[in-house]
Parts: sequence; C-alpha cells; structure tokens
Amino acid sequence: MTKNNNDGNEVFTIALCGNPNSGKTTLFNALTGSNQKVGNWPGVTVERKSGVYKKNASISIVDTPGIYSLHPFTPDEKVAVGYLTQNKPDLIINVVDSTNLERNLLLTTQLLELDCPLVVALNMSDEAKAKGININAEILKDLLGCKFFFISASKNEGLDSLMNYCSVKPKKRNKPLTFGKTENKIKETEQRYETISRIIESAVEITPRNKAASITDKIDKIVLNKWLAFPIFLTVMSLVFYLSVSGLGGLLANIINNVFTPWLKNVLDAALIQTNVDWLRSLIVDGIVGGVLSVVGFVPQIMILFGCISVLEASGYMSRIAFITDRLLNKIGLGGRSFVSIILGCGCSVPAITATRAIKNVKERNCTITLTPFMPCSAKLAIIAFFTSYLLNGSVLFAISFYLTSILSVIAGGLLLKFLSRKKQTAEDAFIMELPEYRAPTLTNVVKQMTDRGKAFLIKAGTIILLSSIILWFLQRFNFKLETATADTSILSQIGKFISPIFIPLGWGDKGYCWQYSVATLTGISAKETVVTTLEMLLSDSLQNSISPLGAYSFVTYNILTVPCAAAISASFTEQGGFKNGIKSVAFQIVFAYAVSLMIYQTGTLAKNNASFLLITAIVLLTAATIVFAIISLIRKRNQKNCLAGCGNCKNCGKYHE
Repeated sequence: MTKNNNDGNEVFTIALCGNPNSGKTTLFNALTGSNQKVGNWPGVTVERKSGVYKKNASISIVDTPGIYSLHPFTPDEKVAVGYLTQNKPDLIINVVDSTNLERNLLLTTQLLELDCPLVVALNMSDEAKAKGININAEILKDLLGCKFFFISASKNEGLDSLMNYCSVKPKKRNKPLTFGKTENKIKETEQRYETISRIIESAVEITPRNKAASITDKIDKIVLNKWLAFPIFLTVMSLVFYLSVSGLGGLLANIINNVFTPWLKNVLDAALIQTNVDWLRSLIVDGIVGGVLSVVGFVPQIMILFGCISVLEASGYMSRIAFITDRLLNKIGLGGRSFVSIILGCGCSVPAITATRAIKNVKERNCTITLTPFMPCSAKLAIIAFFTSYLLNGSVLFAISFYLTSILSVIAGGLLLKFLSRKKQTAEDAFIMELPEYRAPTLTNVVKQMTDRGKAFLIKAGTIILLSSIILWFLQRFNFKLETATADTSILSQIGKFISPIFIPLGWGDKGYCWQYSVATLTGISAKETVVTTLEMLLSDSLQNSISPLGAYSFVTYNILTVPCAAAISASFTEQGGFKNGIKSVAFQIVFAYAVSLMIYQTGTLAKNNASFLLITAIVLLTAATIVFAIISLIRKRNQKNCLAGCGNCKNCGKYHE
C-alpha cells in the first residue's frame, strides 16, 4: 500500500516473505543497513520489522516472520499472513532458499494468488551451485509468470540487480497457477505439489554432490551422536564462557574496573574537591561515575560472549542443539521450540519471551515464558562476572556452574509446572525444524551483533542505570526527614533492614551485611545490572569481606532465578494474555528462586559442619525417591493397559477397555 512519508513524498513498500531460515533478515540487513538479529536457524524474526532502503529513501522494506504457507498456525505466522493479506504491500519479494527449491516454491505458488506483484529472490545461489544445483531462472519465469533473481544476501551478490528492478515499481499482477477443481483440501495440496515437482523437473538440473557439500553430513554424524552430542555441547559452551568471562573478556574487564575506573574517580575527586561542595562531589564521583562504570566494565565480556553465540547461531550449530534437546524437553512439558526461546534468553529475556509466539500450544508457551528468565541474560552476566571476579576467587568454573544451575532449574521448574498443572493437555505442538547446512559465519554479521549488544548495554548504562545510580545515591545519603544521614540511618538502610529478615536463611547476612544485599536484589527489578551498582555504592570499602563464598553463591543463584527486570515482566504479562497468568509466573519464579538458594546455602552449611550426616541423609532420600518413582511408574503402566485413550488417567477420560 503506497503511503506518504513525513516529507509528503510517496513511499513504495516492499515486503520480504519466505520460509524460516531462507535469509530474509540477512537480506533486510543488507538492504536497510539495520542490525537486526541474523541466525542460521528458524525463529529469528517474531514480528514484522521495517526499514528504509539505504539507496532510495522512498522505498520502505518490511521483514516478516518466516512462514511455510499462507495457512498460519502460530502467532508469528499470523503476523506475517495478516500483513500480506490486510496491509497489502506494493510489492512482495519472496526470498527462496535455492538449496531447497521444491519446499520453498509451495509458498511461492500461494503468493501468486495474492493481489500484489511478486518477485522471487533465489537466495544462497552460490551454495546451490556448490551442491551441483543448476536453476534456470528463465524457465521458472515462463512457468510461474514472475521475475526470478539470483542473489546471495550474506555476500551482497545480486542485490543491485534485484533492487534496480523493484525500484521501478512493477505493477504487473500475477497469474495464479490453475489446479483441478476439488472440494478435498488434501487433494488440492497434492495437486499443488505435483505441479511444483513438474516445474522443478523442467527448471532444475542436479549434478552429483561434490565432497565439500557432504561436510555437513560428516559433522552431524559426530555432533548429533547420541553419546557425544551433550558432551560436545557442554565443551563448546565451557570454552565460550572461559573466553568471555575469564579469558580475553576478563582481562579487558579488569583493565576497566581496576585501572580506568579508579583513575577517573581520583581525577574527578581531585578536581571537584576544590569546589567545597561535598554533596556534588559525592554525587558525581560515588553516585554517577562509581555506579555507571561498575557495570560498564563488563561490556567486553558481554560483547565477546554474544560474538561467540553469534558464531554458533550463524554456523547452524544451535539448530542441532534444539534438535537433540527436543526429546529431553518433552519430558518436562516443553519442546524444541522452547529451547529456541531459552537460548535467546541468554541474550535478553524480552525478545526471548516474545519468541514464544512460535509455540502454538498455549500451555507450553506459558510454561516457556515462566522458565525462560531462569537463563542468565547479558545483565545477569554482569552479576556473575562481578561475583566470580571479586568474591569467588576468579574461577571460570563458578561462572560455568551458574549456567549449569540455570539449565537444571529449567528442567526442575518444567517438571514442577507439569506436576502442578492438572488440566487436560491441549494439542501437541509437533516440533519440526530444518537442520540447515553448516555455513561459515560472516565477520560483518558477527561484529554487528557484538557492537549492537555492546551499544544496547551502554545505552542502558547511560539511561536506566544512570537514573538508578542517582536515586540510590539520594536514598543512601539522606534519611526520611531529608537530612544528611549515615549509611546505617539512611532511607536505603531502613528499607533494607525491613526486608532483610526474609533473606537471612539464604546466608546473605552471614557477615552482617544482609540489608545491603537485600536492597541490591530489590533494585535489580529495574535492571539486573543495578544489583552490581548498588553493591559497589554500599560496600565499596568492605566488599571483599561482606559475605562468605557460600552466601555469595546463594545470592547470585537467587538473582539469576528470581523475577527478571521490569521490561521482561511486562513482556511476560503481555505474551501470556492477561494479569492472572503473569502473576502466576512471577510468584513461581520468586518461590522457586528462594527454595533453590535456601537449599544451596543450608545444604552447604550442613555439609561443612557434618559431612557424614549429610551423606547418609542424601543416600536415604535418593533411595526413597527411587522407590516412589518406581511405584508411580508401575501404577501408571497398569492404568495405561486398562485405558482406551492411553492417557493413564481413566477417571478423567472415562474410556476403558471392555
């Protein structure tokens, strides 16, 4: 639909449409210069995004979520189909994976039936040639009645030819393919596939695959091996965390935190002390500089971490992890699509929660939304890095253990939610994911993701964290009568002392600083990085001796698993479609985090004081749990034999064998 921009000039709108993992977002980035997330796996785009073509401001480009057909099932598919059928762009560029032409052309034949000009971009044409797939674009044009262009979005090849044609604003309407009349939808689909097969036979010639094309199969025999898959995954992620938290990332963070920040504070303190305005010097040096730079120092670690994750995504490895975890996640009421959101949660909980729109099973979607914030996002990484560096001997093993704790918590939380939910299961959300070919990540995309993440973190530091630092400074410096107060009589201390008894069993006050740690957790609701800011401001001179290693581990665990930041909480309420489900998620996260942290601290304390008693208790509990599990399994199997529906719960389904 042609519209006018703010200058009154006519805007020509082009929609990018195609199957998941066909390269739409890569093409969108190449055309608009945006830094949208690019990954070699489905589910990257969960809502339509728009931008301006960088070579012609009168052309608007819209990136829609990936779809396989115009018959949507999931919320993100409905976004794409709704836009194409209701908003009616001026032109559709159908982005097609040239290496999977037959599957992609199903959508193409449906797009031809829309009242909108269509152009097909044969993406990854270089990969198709490497596999011996030779496509005749002229024959495709004659048979389908629309223009075809060979492109490689990741290498910026063929884009000028494509956009030069699209820029003339073609008005020609499509000529839909004709199929035999039938009232049977399955029969209609069969006819469509038969037509596509005949088109492929006419336009595509395939020569035997060369050795390079079989690399994917050889790698998959190793990384998808049932015995090696998980050890390989743990090894890869351990290397990622070592490089980002303790290796290069840790080195750069130490330079900022231990060299640059003290130097800057000393310089500013020396300059401002001449003003004789003590409150202004305290605000700038202790409040603003101390608060903001306490989290800015972790930017290198965050950028390196997401650079590594970008490489794993772009290479196609993350799709394999989703595939091998699908069966495991099914045991806890989730699936492979849930894994996609959980992994995205390592970046930021907000887009991870939004990505659950791809899950059509409502129960599974709400469960995924509740569990996804358990994964340490980039903000929580600042907490992990801070405690690992200053209170846990700087060992990367502690950082890795927090991620393992998060993964185990997702599993345990899923089992608990599955147990608590007694309602009848809704329709299964079958997980179908294409395993793309392994591809070498492009340096440009990796650098874009790193800089984009670093920029987003710095923007947050310059806005939310800056504001939080000023507020914290004010609450720490004054009492309720707005008089200058000591640390123990300030507004902040009174709030902390009021809520601190709740957290004493978690070990936060084992050295007498419970209210400081309690306040830090409370301020983390605005932004998780603020936890570090608060502790730096309250315990700048006594941080090293403020809490025991076991108490510190309990504190980090609680802040990883408890409610996320306010933005993620808002997204959770929105995506679950109501206040009731949102409150349930928040309550579950708080209680679960408290229970896990309590178990860690109390068990650790018991083990330190009486190891033999703990060992005997653990053996008894494990034996009892094994017996109970065996009894439940036997009862369930017996019920299933007598249950016609096979659900194991005959009282509910009412279906028995005679």
